[in-house]
Amino acid sequence: MSPDRSVHGRTPPGLRPGARIALDGLPLQVRSAGIARYTRALVGAMARLRPDARFLLLGLSQLARTVLRAVPPDAELALPTNVEWRRSSLYPLITGYPLPLPRIVPLRAATGRVDLFHATNYAMPRAPGVPLVVTVHDLALLRHPDLGTPALRRLVARTAYSVREARRVIADSEATRRDVIELLGAAPGQVRTVPLGCDALFTPGDAGAARRAVARHLGIAAPYVLHVGTIEPRKNLERLVVAFGRARREYRLPHVLVLAGAPGWGIEAVRARIAREGLADVVRLTGPVSGDQLLVLYRAAVLFAFPSLYEGFGLPALEAMACGTPVLSSNAAALPEVVGEAALMVDPCDDDALAAAIGRGISDSALRQHLQRAGPARAVRFTWERCAVATWAVYEDALR
Repeated sequence: MSPDRSVHGRTPPGLRPGARIALDGLPLQVRSAGIARYTRALVGAMARLRPDARFLLLGLSQLARTVLRAVPPDAELALPTNVEWRRSSLYPLITGYPLPLPRIVPLRAATGRVDLFHATNYAMPRAPGVPLVVTVHDLALLRHPDLGTPALRRLVARTAYSVREARRVIADSEATRRDVIELLGAAPGQVRTVPLGCDALFTPGDAGAARRAVARHLGIAAPYVLHVGTIEPRKNLERLVVAFGRARREYRLPHVLVLAGAPGWGIEAVRARIAREGLADVVRLTGPVSGDQLLVLYRAAVLFAFPSLYEGFGLPALEAMACGTPVLSSNAAALPEVVGEAALMVDPCDDDALAAAIGRGISDSALRQHLQRAGPARAVRFTWERCAVATWAVYEDALR
């Protein structure tokens, strides 16, 4: 994946002065991991890019959030002055999500007049006369239905309707763009690839200080292999656990495996696998971690392992590379576009190759030094500023 290098120093195109752009803010109110980070980072970068524009985040009202048990409180989010929330109890009747309801209320009932709506989370509102843009992060559950719950499959299946209604579709990667065209029948000219960015806080740092912080705050003192992401089947964590145990035995490693991320619908299977493999003492599930904790986890890790069966982009792999941590990545879907030559790649379904790659990623000092240099050099090509410029260009294109 090669982000456009011409964006810096270029005056971005403009909508009319005072343009009002509405975006789906629901990912910031529910557990949506990567999509929440995308929404937050994109809105912040767009607000800085276009201080003349007004950005509205459409989300659930406090009453609706209480009923639906939405988290976390959006009041904790520091928003630029030209970004504001539009919370509405009508949200489910505007987008038909997160409840399976008909879209009988128009967007303007919550936002008033807007120049464009950007669906960041698959679901499209009923918005007569408003140009619509939708971001498709991945179509994993159309490729592999067994990797998601029925509710998730229903959400992704609705993407077909969103793509038909949208003037333009944004795909996180070329792999996702190909899927949108092949699986949903979108016209090639309708779909634009806009790579995600890497937060500026993810940089190489003092590994010793990071290890001490991890030991102090998370109780992990041993050297460790790290995975970051929601605990769900498409992350391929059962296979990672088995491969880690095998590499630990064959290479006589003292390392532990740290699985950092919110519990998803596949967590019980992962726990059962850990128990069957006799690895309960050397595999740690931390649960959700804060941004500061995530930074030190990356910096202190000996190896970052990301053997996903499918990713529409793969932010954790990019963040680990940015921190100078050697990365072991799957060669599936979009990950080769993201990591390039800066990671050790394996077939995620090849048990032998995965175990051997873990051992090599820990013990091969020449390889480790190469990856520690190549990772940050690769990661600097992906910024949220570039993502914002490219996204604004899609808005302009949709309005034309």
